[in-house]
Amino acid sequence: MRIHLLIPEVRELLLDGKLEDLQSVLQEMHPTDAAAIISALEIEEIADVLGALPADLERDVFHYLDPEVQEAYVTGAGRERVRAVLVTMLSDDRAEFLERLDERVRDRLIPLLPSAAREDLLRRETFREDQVGSFLTTDYAVLNPSLTAGQAIAELRQQAPKKETIYYSYVVDRAGQLLGFVSLRDLIIARDDTLVRDLMKTELVSVKAEADQEEAAHIIRDYDLLALPVVDELGRLVGIVTHDDAVDIVEEEAKEDLEKMAGLTGHDEEGDYGYLDEPVWRQVRRRAPVLCLLAVFGVVTSSVIAAFESSLGGVLTGLLPVVMATGGMVGTQASALIIRTLSVGTDDQQPLRQFVWKELRVAGIMALLLAVIAFGDALIVGSLRAEQATAGLGLIGGVIGLAMLAHVLSAALLGALTPLVVKQLRGDPAMISTPAVTAIADFTGAAIYATFVVVLL
Repeated sequence: MRIHLLIPEVRELLLDGKLEDLQSVLQEMHPTDAAAIISALEIEEIADVLGALPADLERDVFHYLDPEVQEAYVTGAGRERVRAVLVTMLSDDRAEFLERLDERVRDRLIPLLPSAAREDLLRRETFREDQVGSFLTTDYAVLNPSLTAGQAIAELRQQAPKKETIYYSYVVDRAGQLLGFVSLRDLIIARDDTLVRDLMKTELVSVKAEADQEEAAHIIRDYDLLALPVVDELGRLVGIVTHDDAVDIVEEEAKEDLEKMAGLTGHDEEGDYGYLDEPVWRQVRRRAPVLCLLAVFGVVTSSVIAAFESSLGGVLTGLLPVVMATGGMVGTQASALIIRTLSVGTDDQQPLRQFVWKELRVAGIMALLLAVIAFGDALIVGSLRAEQATAGLGLIGGVIGLAMLAHVLSAALLGALTPLVVKQLRGDPAMISTPAVTAIADFTGAAIYATFVVVLL
């Protein structure tokens, strides 16, 4: 609420030409809050405000502006102004920003960049979107191993305004080979004459530029890193992945897994849309194949039920959906839990049998409880229909309970095994969606139920 109240004040300072006061107000804020205020101004006013800010603050504020405001600014601002903004942006932010722009606008902006920035963009295009090399940042602090701690701190003062982080500084030789890293804390508490080579840590954790982005996120999480160095095949430092990048990766992967588990195919086509912006037919193309396949599978399930229809009485037919639905829910739960465990990446090296045994123990206890409930359901439904004697109802209830017990165990086994098998085959477990597991569980449930009824009754 306070941010919205400051918008008229910022506009008034701008109109009165009090740029120093305006700068002081915005510098006291977090760049996110400053960007929220500036986004409410007109494009001409935004250009004036950004021009009054120091280069590092301008860069940070521009990063948090709404994408629509960013695009409008670069389209309407002058050539030199846009060039200044792009040059001050961090390498990964600049690449992400340019990727969002219309191709024609992007083609006009790229020639404005220095050769090093253009080469950085070209190098990123050689990697897939899910590879580390496509989103790493090249704005990292570098130190020479022969510097003293005092000299290193002075050097970092010079580098800091143009770097994404200086909490870790990377030590490289003349060939760019990564030798180690030193933290800002170690530099501050060390004696001024201590050499960087004596302070640096050489037990490095790094990742290749060709590695999958999830691998980088897991390393950052497991080792509690603020930044992860990225090296090429020769061990030369080519960039870093920061902690905030890891958070973005986890959110992106979680979103993708949820889409797949919901029966979607994911963003495997060119372009990225919000739900309301995505064309209707594109949604249909993504979602229809899975649903059509499940519908066909439903015919198989119906055929199984129809084959035993003459053997099922009124009570037995009425209780069939209860058994099928319960087993389907158990299978869905097991599948979702296993997929989540594999996605988090902490237990994917454990033997497959440990996953299955754990889920079977949980499912076994639930199956006993559900079998008792199914037995009670059979007695209640049978009594209301008055189709059987009490002894007959007891036998029917026992058979229904056993069918429920067997189906819940089989559904849990199916839900746990399916993503694990796909993982072992180097596939994507999230592609085994909830509807698919439910459909298969319905089929096995109908088969188990009918078999128990025919054999035992």
